[in-house]
Amino acid sequence: MLIIADEEIPCSNHYFSAYGELILKPGRLLTHQDICEADILLVRSVTKINEALLHDTKVKFVGSTVTGTDHLDIAWLNKANIQWSAALGCNAIAVAEYVVTVVAALQKKGLFLKSKCRAGVVGVGRIGSQVVEKLKSLGFEVVQCDPLRAQQEKAFISTSLEEFEDLDFISLHVPLTKEPPYPTMHLIEKNFLQRQKKDCVLLNTARGSVIDFSDLIDYGKHLIWCFDVWENEPYINKAVLAGATIASPHIAGHSVQSKYRGIDMIYQAAIQQGIVTDKGIVRAVFPRTDISLAGKEIGWREVLLELYNPFEITRLMKKAFLEENDHVFDVLRKHLVRGSEFEFIQLRNAVLRVEDINQLRHLGLKVLL
Repeated sequence: MLIIADEEIPCSNHYFSAYGELILKPGRLLTHQDICEADILLVRSVTKINEALLHDTKVKFVGSTVTGTDHLDIAWLNKANIQWSAALGCNAIAVAEYVVTVVAALQKKGLFLKSKCRAGVVGVGRIGSQVVEKLKSLGFEVVQCDPLRAQQEKAFISTSLEEFEDLDFISLHVPLTKEPPYPTMHLIEKNFLQRQKKDCVLLNTARGSVIDFSDLIDYGKHLIWCFDVWENEPYINKAVLAGATIASPHIAGHSVQSKYRGIDMIYQAAIQQGIVTDKGIVRAVFPRTDISLAGKEIGWREVLLELYNPFEITRLMKKAFLEENDHVFDVLRKHLVRGSEFEFIQLRNAVLRVEDINQLRHLGLKVLL
Protein backbone atom coordinates (compact mmCIF):
# COMPACT_ATOMS: atom_id res chain seq x y z
CA MET A 1 0.00 0.00 0.00
CA LEU A 2 1.26 3.50 -0.88
CA ILE A 3 0.32 6.41 1.37
CA ILE A 4 0.97 10.02 0.30
CA ALA A 5 0.76 12.59 3.10
CA ASP A 6 1.17 16.33 3.41
CA GLU A 7 4.58 16.83 5.01
CA GLU A 8 3.11 19.25 7.58
CA ILE A 9 0.81 16.62 9.13
CA PRO A 10 2.42 15.44 12.36
CA CYS A 11 2.48 11.78 13.36
CA SER A 12 1.48 10.42 9.95
CA ASN A 13 4.44 8.06 10.29
CA HIS A 14 3.25 6.95 13.75
CA TYR A 15 -0.20 6.00 12.43
CA PHE A 16 0.33 4.87 8.84
CA SER A 17 3.89 3.65 8.27
CA ALA A 18 2.92 0.13 9.38
CA TYR A 19 0.56 -0.17 6.40
CA GLY A 20 3.01 0.33 3.56
CA GLU A 21 5.26 2.95 2.00
CA LEU A 22 4.65 6.45 3.35
CA ILE A 23 5.83 9.40 1.22
CA LEU A 24 5.65 12.99 2.46
CA LYS A 25 5.00 15.83 0.00
CA PRO A 26 4.30 19.59 0.18
CA GLY A 27 0.52 19.74 0.35
CA ARG A 28 -0.02 22.87 -1.72
CA LEU A 29 2.18 21.52 -4.52
CA LEU A 30 0.66 18.03 -4.88
CA THR A 31 0.04 17.02 -8.49
CA HIS A 32 -1.82 14.22 -10.21
CA GLN A 33 1.49 12.60 -11.07
CA ASP A 34 2.52 12.61 -7.38
CA ILE A 35 -0.48 10.56 -6.31
CA CYS A 36 -1.49 8.43 -9.29
CA GLU A 37 -0.20 5.22 -7.66
CA ALA A 38 -1.30 6.08 -4.10
CA ASP A 39 -3.92 4.12 -2.20
CA ILE A 40 -4.36 6.63 0.62
CA LEU A 41 -4.02 10.42 0.46
CA LEU A 42 -3.67 12.47 3.66
CA VAL A 43 -4.13 16.22 3.23
CA ARG A 44 -4.82 19.57 4.87
CA SER A 45 -6.92 22.48 3.62
CA VAL A 46 -4.16 23.69 1.26
CA THR A 47 -4.78 20.77 -1.12
CA LYS A 48 -7.79 21.00 -3.43
CA ILE A 49 -9.29 17.53 -3.73
CA ASN A 50 -11.21 17.21 -6.98
CA GLU A 51 -11.45 15.36 -10.28
CA ALA A 52 -8.49 17.23 -11.76
CA LEU A 53 -6.22 15.85 -9.04
CA LEU A 54 -7.66 12.37 -8.55
CA HIS A 55 -8.96 11.19 -11.93
CA ASP A 56 -7.47 7.87 -13.07
CA THR A 57 -5.56 7.33 -9.82
CA LYS A 58 -5.59 4.36 -7.45
CA VAL A 59 -6.64 6.52 -4.48
CA LYS A 60 -9.39 4.81 -2.50
CA PHE A 61 -9.37 6.98 0.63
CA VAL A 62 -8.80 10.70 1.22
CA GLY A 63 -8.29 11.80 4.81
CA SER A 64 -8.32 15.50 5.59
CA THR A 65 -6.82 16.26 8.99
CA VAL A 66 -8.57 19.65 9.33
CA THR A 67 -12.10 20.57 10.32
CA GLY A 68 -13.30 22.32 7.13
CA THR A 69 -14.40 20.55 3.95
CA ASP A 70 -14.57 23.36 1.38
CA HIS A 71 -11.31 22.07 -0.18
CA LEU A 72 -12.97 18.70 -0.84
CA ASP A 73 -15.22 18.13 -3.86
CA ILE A 74 -17.42 15.79 -1.88
CA ALA A 75 -19.96 15.26 -4.66
CA TRP A 76 -17.23 14.10 -7.05
CA LEU A 77 -15.57 11.89 -4.43
CA ASN A 78 -18.90 10.16 -3.75
CA LYS A 79 -19.58 9.77 -7.48
CA ALA A 80 -16.10 8.30 -8.00
CA ASN A 81 -16.62 5.89 -5.07
CA ILE A 82 -13.60 7.28 -3.25
CA GLN A 83 -14.05 7.13 0.50
CA TRP A 84 -13.15 10.20 2.49
CA SER A 85 -13.16 11.64 5.98
CA ALA A 86 -12.47 15.01 7.61
CA ALA A 87 -11.39 15.71 11.18
CA LEU A 88 -14.48 17.76 12.02
CA GLY A 89 -14.07 19.69 15.25
CA CYS A 90 -10.45 18.72 15.82
CA ASN A 91 -9.47 22.38 16.28
CA ALA A 92 -12.54 23.64 18.15
CA ILE A 93 -10.72 24.10 21.45
CA ALA A 94 -7.77 25.83 19.79
CA VAL A 95 -9.95 28.33 17.90
CA ALA A 96 -12.02 29.17 20.98
CA GLU A 97 -8.82 29.80 22.93
CA TYR A 98 -7.49 31.96 20.09
CA VAL A 99 -10.64 34.10 20.41
CA VAL A 100 -10.03 34.44 24.16
CA THR A 101 -6.45 35.55 23.52
CA VAL A 102 -7.60 38.14 20.95
CA VAL A 103 -10.09 39.50 23.48
CA ALA A 104 -7.34 39.69 26.12
CA ALA A 105 -5.04 41.52 23.71
CA LEU A 106 -7.73 44.03 22.74
CA GLN A 107 -8.63 44.60 26.38
CA LYS A 108 -4.99 45.52 26.99
CA LYS A 109 -5.50 48.19 24.30
CA GLY A 110 -8.59 49.57 26.07
CA LEU A 111 -11.43 47.73 24.30
CA PHE A 112 -14.20 45.67 25.96
CA LEU A 113 -13.68 47.33 29.34
CA LYS A 114 -17.25 48.57 29.91
CA SER A 115 -19.40 46.59 32.30
CA LYS A 116 -21.50 44.74 29.70
CA CYS A 117 -20.14 44.21 26.20
CA ARG A 118 -22.31 42.57 23.55
CA ALA A 119 -20.93 39.91 21.22
CA GLY A 120 -22.43 38.16 18.22
CA VAL A 121 -21.31 34.69 17.15
CA VAL A 122 -22.16 33.64 13.59
CA GLY A 123 -22.12 29.86 13.26
CA VAL A 124 -22.64 27.97 16.51
CA GLY A 125 -21.47 24.47 15.69
CA ARG A 126 -18.51 22.56 17.11
CA ILE A 127 -16.32 25.67 17.23
CA GLY A 128 -18.84 28.46 17.65
CA SER A 129 -20.55 26.83 20.61
CA GLN A 130 -17.24 26.76 22.49
CA VAL A 131 -16.62 30.40 21.57
CA VAL A 132 -20.03 31.33 22.98
CA GLU A 133 -19.21 29.70 26.31
CA LYS A 134 -15.78 31.34 26.45
CA LEU A 135 -17.21 34.79 25.73
CA LYS A 136 -19.88 34.36 28.38
CA SER A 137 -17.19 33.38 30.88
CA LEU A 138 -15.42 36.67 30.06
CA GLY A 139 -18.57 38.65 30.85
CA PHE A 140 -20.00 39.19 27.36
CA GLU A 141 -23.69 39.14 26.59
CA VAL A 142 -23.85 36.89 23.51
CA VAL A 143 -26.33 36.68 20.64
CA GLN A 144 -26.09 33.72 18.27
CA CYS A 145 -26.83 33.27 14.58
CA ASP A 146 -27.19 29.74 13.28
CA PRO A 147 -30.40 29.15 11.30
CA LEU A 148 -29.51 25.52 10.61
CA ARG A 149 -29.31 24.75 14.35
CA ALA A 150 -32.57 26.62 14.94
CA GLN A 151 -34.18 24.48 12.25
CA GLN A 152 -32.93 21.30 13.89
CA GLU A 153 -33.24 22.24 17.58
CA LYS A 154 -36.45 23.75 18.93
CA ALA A 155 -34.71 25.14 22.00
CA PHE A 156 -32.00 26.97 20.05
CA ILE A 157 -32.62 30.69 19.54
CA SER A 158 -31.01 32.09 16.40
CA THR A 159 -30.81 35.84 15.85
CA SER A 160 -30.85 36.74 12.15
CA LEU A 161 -27.95 38.64 10.67
CA GLU A 162 -30.37 41.48 9.89
CA GLU A 163 -30.75 41.90 13.66
CA PHE A 164 -27.01 41.98 14.31
CA GLU A 165 -26.42 45.57 15.40
CA ASP A 166 -25.18 47.58 18.36
CA LEU A 167 -22.56 44.90 18.99
CA ASP A 168 -19.04 45.37 20.34
CA PHE A 169 -17.63 42.13 18.95
CA ILE A 170 -18.59 39.79 16.10
CA SER A 171 -16.91 36.40 15.66
CA LEU A 172 -17.39 34.26 12.52
CA HIS A 173 -17.38 30.44 12.70
CA VAL A 174 -19.27 29.20 9.66
CA PRO A 175 -18.14 26.77 6.95
CA LEU A 176 -17.69 28.18 3.45
CA THR A 177 -20.66 27.10 1.34
CA LYS A 178 -22.22 28.35 -1.87
CA GLU A 179 -25.38 26.25 -1.99
CA PRO A 180 -28.78 27.05 -0.46
CA PRO A 181 -30.46 27.14 1.93
CA TYR A 182 -27.71 28.89 3.91
CA PRO A 183 -24.82 29.92 1.65
CA THR A 184 -21.98 31.67 3.47
CA MET A 185 -19.89 32.89 0.53
CA HIS A 186 -19.62 36.67 1.05
CA LEU A 187 -22.12 36.42 3.89
CA ILE A 188 -20.60 39.56 5.40
CA GLU A 189 -21.22 42.25 2.80
CA LYS A 190 -22.15 45.90 2.33
CA ASN A 191 -25.47 45.94 4.19
CA PHE A 192 -24.16 44.01 7.18
CA LEU A 193 -21.01 46.12 7.41
CA GLN A 194 -22.84 49.44 7.18
CA ARG A 195 -25.21 48.40 9.96
CA GLN A 196 -22.44 47.87 12.53
CA LYS A 197 -21.39 50.62 14.89
CA LYS A 198 -18.01 52.31 14.85
CA ASP A 199 -15.16 50.32 16.44
CA CYS A 200 -17.08 47.05 16.53
CA VAL A 201 -14.50 44.27 16.31
CA LEU A 202 -14.96 41.86 13.38
CA LEU A 203 -13.04 38.62 13.95
CA ASN A 204 -12.87 35.95 11.26
CA THR A 205 -11.37 32.52 11.98
CA ALA A 206 -13.67 30.66 9.56
CA ARG A 207 -12.79 31.09 5.87
CA GLY A 208 -11.64 34.28 4.18
CA SER A 209 -14.37 34.37 1.55
CA VAL A 210 -17.11 34.48 4.18
CA ILE A 211 -16.34 38.23 4.03
CA ASP A 212 -16.61 40.18 0.77
CA PHE A 213 -13.24 41.95 0.94
CA SER A 214 -14.24 44.49 -1.73
CA ASP A 215 -17.22 45.55 0.36
CA LEU A 216 -15.07 45.46 3.48
CA ILE A 217 -12.69 48.03 2.00
CA ASP A 218 -15.52 50.26 0.79
CA TYR A 219 -17.98 49.97 3.68
CA GLY A 220 -16.18 48.45 6.67
CA LYS A 221 -13.38 50.85 7.54
CA HIS A 222 -15.24 51.99 10.67
CA LEU A 223 -14.79 48.48 12.13
CA ILE A 224 -11.76 46.94 13.84
CA TRP A 225 -10.53 44.08 11.66
CA CYS A 226 -9.08 40.96 13.25
CA PHE A 227 -8.46 38.28 10.62
CA ASP A 228 -6.86 34.86 10.78
CA VAL A 229 -8.23 33.82 7.38
CA TRP A 230 -8.11 35.63 4.05
CA GLU A 231 -9.60 35.55 0.59
CA ASN A 232 -7.34 33.95 -2.03
CA GLU A 233 -4.84 32.43 0.40
CA PRO A 234 -1.88 32.33 0.06
CA TYR A 235 -2.01 35.49 -2.09
CA ILE A 236 -3.83 37.84 0.23
CA ASN A 237 -5.09 41.41 -0.15
CA LYS A 238 -2.37 43.72 1.12
CA ALA A 239 -4.80 46.61 1.66
CA VAL A 240 -6.87 44.46 4.02
CA LEU A 241 -3.73 43.24 5.77
CA ALA A 242 -2.50 46.81 6.21
CA GLY A 243 -5.83 47.84 7.72
CA ALA A 244 -6.11 44.90 10.10
CA THR A 245 -5.57 45.53 13.81
CA ILE A 246 -4.82 41.84 14.35
CA ALA A 247 -3.63 39.55 11.56
CA SER A 248 -2.44 35.96 11.57
CA PRO A 249 -1.75 33.44 8.78
CA HIS A 250 -4.61 30.93 9.23
CA ILE A 251 -3.23 29.50 12.48
CA ALA A 252 -6.11 30.02 14.94
CA GLY A 253 -6.78 26.30 15.07
CA HIS A 254 -3.16 25.22 14.87
CA SER A 255 -2.50 24.11 18.40
CA VAL A 256 -0.12 21.21 18.78
CA GLN A 257 -2.97 19.11 20.16
CA SER A 258 -5.42 19.93 17.35
CA LYS A 259 -2.92 18.63 14.80
CA TYR A 260 -2.42 15.42 16.76
CA ARG A 261 -6.17 15.13 17.19
CA GLY A 262 -6.74 15.55 13.44
CA ILE A 263 -4.49 12.71 12.29
CA ASP A 264 -5.81 10.44 15.06
CA MET A 265 -9.39 11.08 13.90
CA ILE A 266 -8.47 10.27 10.29
CA TYR A 267 -6.70 7.06 11.33
CA GLN A 268 -9.78 5.94 13.26
CA ALA A 269 -11.98 6.77 10.26
CA ALA A 270 -9.73 4.71 7.97
CA ILE A 271 -10.21 1.73 10.30
CA GLN A 272 -13.97 2.22 10.54
CA GLN A 273 -14.30 2.46 6.74
CA GLY A 274 -12.26 -0.70 6.24
CA ILE A 275 -9.36 1.03 4.51
CA VAL A 276 -6.84 -0.31 7.01
CA THR A 277 -7.09 -2.97 9.70
CA ASP A 278 -6.76 -2.13 13.36
CA LYS A 279 -3.19 -2.97 14.38
CA GLY A 280 -3.58 -1.67 17.91
CA ILE A 281 -1.54 1.48 17.29
CA VAL A 282 -1.79 3.57 20.43
CA ARG A 283 -2.86 7.19 20.24
CA ALA A 284 0.04 9.63 19.91
CA VAL A 285 0.62 11.31 23.25
CA PHE A 286 -0.45 14.96 23.39
CA PRO A 287 2.56 17.13 24.25
CA ARG A 288 2.47 19.23 27.42
CA THR A 289 4.15 22.57 28.01
CA ASP A 290 5.75 23.67 31.26
CA ILE A 291 6.27 27.45 31.46
CA SER A 292 8.09 29.45 34.10
CA LEU A 293 7.18 33.12 34.31
CA ALA A 294 10.22 33.84 36.47
CA GLY A 295 8.40 35.56 39.29
CA LYS A 296 6.70 38.14 37.04
CA GLU A 297 3.83 40.00 38.71
CA ILE A 298 1.19 39.98 36.00
CA GLY A 299 -2.55 39.45 35.44
CA TRP A 300 -4.36 36.72 33.55
CA ARG A 301 -4.38 38.69 30.28
CA GLU A 302 -0.63 39.20 30.40
CA VAL A 303 -0.17 35.48 31.03
CA LEU A 304 -2.10 34.64 27.87
CA LEU A 305 -0.07 37.17 25.88
CA GLU A 306 3.13 35.59 27.18
CA LEU A 307 1.89 32.33 25.63
CA TYR A 308 0.70 33.83 22.35
CA ASN A 309 0.74 37.53 21.48
CA PRO A 310 -1.54 38.44 18.54
CA PHE A 311 0.05 41.87 18.17
CA GLU A 312 3.53 40.39 17.78
CA ILE A 313 2.22 37.92 15.19
CA THR A 314 0.55 40.84 13.40
CA ARG A 315 3.82 42.79 13.34
CA LEU A 316 5.71 39.85 11.89
CA MET A 317 3.05 39.11 9.29
CA LYS A 318 2.80 42.69 8.08
CA LYS A 319 6.56 42.99 7.89
CA ALA A 320 6.80 39.79 5.86
CA PHE A 321 4.07 40.74 3.38
CA LEU A 322 4.37 44.50 3.15
CA GLU A 323 8.15 44.84 3.26
CA GLU A 324 9.63 41.59 2.03
CA ASN A 325 7.90 38.87 0.05
CA ASP A 326 4.51 38.20 -1.55
CA HIS A 327 4.93 34.42 -1.21
CA VAL A 328 5.46 33.91 2.50
CA PHE A 329 2.02 32.82 3.70
CA ASP A 330 2.85 29.13 4.04
CA VAL A 331 6.23 29.92 5.60
CA LEU A 332 4.47 32.03 8.23
CA ARG A 333 1.90 29.28 8.86
CA LYS A 334 4.70 26.86 9.52
CA HIS A 335 6.82 29.03 11.78
CA LEU A 336 4.36 31.25 13.68
CA VAL A 337 3.29 28.40 15.93
CA ARG A 338 0.28 28.68 18.27
CA GLY A 339 1.66 26.22 20.82
CA SER A 340 -0.35 24.13 23.27
CA GLU A 341 -3.98 24.37 24.30
CA PHE A 342 -4.61 25.73 27.78
CA GLU A 343 -5.34 22.31 29.29
CA PHE A 344 -1.83 21.17 28.40
CA ILE A 345 0.00 24.18 29.86
CA GLN A 346 1.43 24.26 33.37
CA LEU A 347 2.48 27.65 34.78
CA ARG A 348 5.17 28.08 37.41
CA ASN A 349 6.68 31.00 39.32
CA ALA A 350 4.08 33.64 38.39
CA VAL A 351 3.05 36.24 40.97
CA LEU A 352 -0.72 36.42 40.52
CA ARG A 353 -3.71 37.78 42.37
CA VAL A 354 -6.30 35.25 43.49
CA GLU A 355 -8.81 36.48 40.91
CA ASP A 356 -6.24 36.05 38.12
CA ILE A 357 -5.37 32.54 39.29
CA ASN A 358 -9.07 31.66 39.32
CA GLN A 359 -9.60 33.08 35.83
CA LEU A 360 -6.63 31.16 34.40
CA ARG A 361 -7.79 27.96 36.03
CA HIS A 362 -11.31 28.57 34.72
CA LEU A 363 -9.80 28.85 31.24
CA GLY A 364 -8.11 25.48 31.78
CA LEU A 365 -4.50 26.35 32.62
CA LYS A 366 -2.78 24.66 35.52
CA VAL A 367 -1.25 27.24 37.86
CA LEU A 368 1.28 25.98 40.37
CA LEU A 369 1.68 28.20 43.42
